[in-house]
Amino acid sequence: MRRERLTAGWAIVLALCGTALPGTAGAEEDARAYVAFVEDFTAQCVSRNGVQILVRNTHPTRRLRVWLDRYHMGTGTGDRSRSDLAPAGEPEALGCSRSSTGPQEWRVVRSVFLD
Repeated sequence: MRRERLTAGWAIVLALCGTALPGTAGAEEDARAYVAFVEDFTAQCVSRNGVQILVRNTHPTRRLRVWLDRYHMGTGTGDRSRSDLAPAGEPEALGCSRSSTGPQEWRVVRSVFLD
């Protein structure tokens, strides 16, 4: 009985760490580490006291697909976007950090390697 509890305990620990099985949750976390948000000073955004927000893939050789949720003034808008990003490619524009009515941001929902 003690051995069964120890085994179950380790299974929970491994699942929480995302390393239970190769190719499951750990793989998603690895892809997420290569998603980067960058800022650019475009005239349209600067006029609103904001910056242009872009997303890019920092992995040198692997393509990735990323799903993003947009938040406006701290509240989810229900807008979900999906982008396929080339390895070490040009960033993809998302929008300004401020709209005419308040701040907005994007959060990574999920990211996976395409190859």
